[in-house]
Amino acid sequence: MQDERMNGKEQEKKQILELFRKKGMRITKQRELILDIVLENECSCCKEIYYRAAKKDKNIGIATVYRMINSLSELGLFRQNMPYCLAGRDSGESGNGCKIILKDQNVVELNFEEWRTVLEEALIQKGYSEDVEIDHVVLK
Repeated sequence: MQDERMNGKEQEKKQILELFRKKGMRITKQRELILDIVLENECSCCKEIYYRAAKKDKNIGIATVYRMINSLSELGLFRQNMPYCLAGRDSGESGNGCKIILKDQNVVELNFEEWRTVLEEALIQKGYSEDVEIDHVVLK
């Protein structure tokens, strides 16, 4: 069973890298590393992806991570309402929310409904209508 999952991830990685090539994007070792981390860990925030990548490549920068995530998003590889979940992947409990790391290193974990509520309340406070519904989120 684990071999099947690994083969599925390798196949998904090959497909994504092929999309990059078709769009004229270079396939760098850092991009492959970030893609491996995203594929291995289901959903992660950019900061968490960066920390994992920096352990393997001390020269990688946070901007590289953000650019890669934006590239994946621009290619339509993210499921709506599920930041950092590649489209077509099964999402378990861990993939249905977010983890927020505060400056004091405290971690706040929100499930999907809590995360959606927080975002919708913030939009209402910023003056958007009371019946705001989030369709898609792309972080930059």
